[in-house]
Amino acid sequence: MAKYKFTLKERRDVAEGTMAFVFDTSGAPDFSFRAGQYVEVGLENPPYTDEKKNHREFSITSSPEEKGIIMIASRMRDSAFKRSMREVPMGTEFAIEGPYGDFSLHENIQRQAVFIAGGIGITPVRSILKDAAERKLPHKIILIYSNRTPESAAFMEDLEKFEKMNPNLTVLATMTDMENAKNPWEGLRGRVDADFIKNNIGDLSNSTYYIVGPAQMVSGVGAALESAGVSRDDMRFEEFSGY
Repeated sequence: MAKYKFTLKERRDVAEGTMAFVFDTSGAPDFSFRAGQYVEVGLENPPYTDEKKNHREFSITSSPEEKGIIMIASRMRDSAFKRSMREVPMGTEFAIEGPYGDFSLHENIQRQAVFIAGGIGITPVRSILKDAAERKLPHKIILIYSNRTPESAAFMEDLEKFEKMNPNLTVLATMTDMENAKNPWEGLRGRVDADFIKNNIGDLSNSTYYIVGPAQMVSGVGAALESAGVSRDDMRFEEFSGY
């Protein structure tokens, strides 16, 4: 797989405890990816090291239409690698390998796409939804986006913007821990289980389901869909492990 050297162009908070990192890809015009893919990101001489490797896998959260950059985002755990990412100066060179993965929107426009994302699992979904809005794809798409609190929900403003851009997109965000929230929330509440999915989607047939997030959430939603009569053949999974 191709390897590149991209420099850090921008770094910003996108939710509580979550940062986005933008890399300059303008020096590699051959670099391309499909919405939903991921890359391996590494630092050759990071300021902090531990027993883990000096590279991690991250979904690309920008869209292929954004030329000259790619963006990733991550929960900022207190690991050596993420401290390094948080503190290295702009212009620092990162080793980027990829892209990898086939977590991408299906081609059959007759089938509805239902994305069920938990927490930082929104990163590849943001890329797919932005791409669909920019290219005016005809797919009917529903996003169910689950977070504990409003302040921990990354890219909410972007998702609302994509919904306005794309008449085929419906965004359903739900919060599961409003008792500990700092910000108000007037939208949906509760965990994503079989009843939640049925109540908010209705007919579960003729859809492809994309389930992405922490491993426990992914397995739980998959089981809930199966209990509601959805075939595993109609599900796509992407797990995000903590590190």
